[in-house]
Amino acid sequence: MNNQEKCVMIIDEQLPIGLVANTAAILGATLGKLFPEGIGEDIYDSTGRKHLGIVNFPIPILKTNKEQLQTIRESISQQADPEVTIIDFSDVAQITNSYEQYRQTLETIPTETLAYFGLCLKGKKKSINKVAGSLPLYR
Repeated sequence: MNNQEKCVMIIDEQLPIGLVANTAAILGATLGKLFPEGIGEDIYDSTGRKHLGIVNFPIPILKTNKEQLQTIRESISQQADPEVTIIDFSDVAQITNSYEQYRQTLETIPTETLAYFGLCLKGKKKSINKVAGSLPLYR
């Protein structure tokens, strides 16, 4: 990733800590799938023990409320910038028991009724800062 790009996760500040962790893990797994070049090479420590590669760029985790998550999701979607990737995780995933059920359920639900638990945005720094630049870190 170059200095004109940025990646952030934005998570609903009202979620219980377990769902915050779950949301970040799911967003991160999808991010790693989409951008495998963002994972560094395996490293061996001085005793020869292998440490698998981890993400090689910063991913600040920001917080906001569920209404603002919806607004950010819509704003980025309306920009229709092919250089900004949006990964979302919603309540639909929490009420389904398999990926097939998730897919079938999501296909029948209007976008505006989704309650997002979190978003991951990766792409042009300017576009991401426009919608997330003022959000506080999740601490």
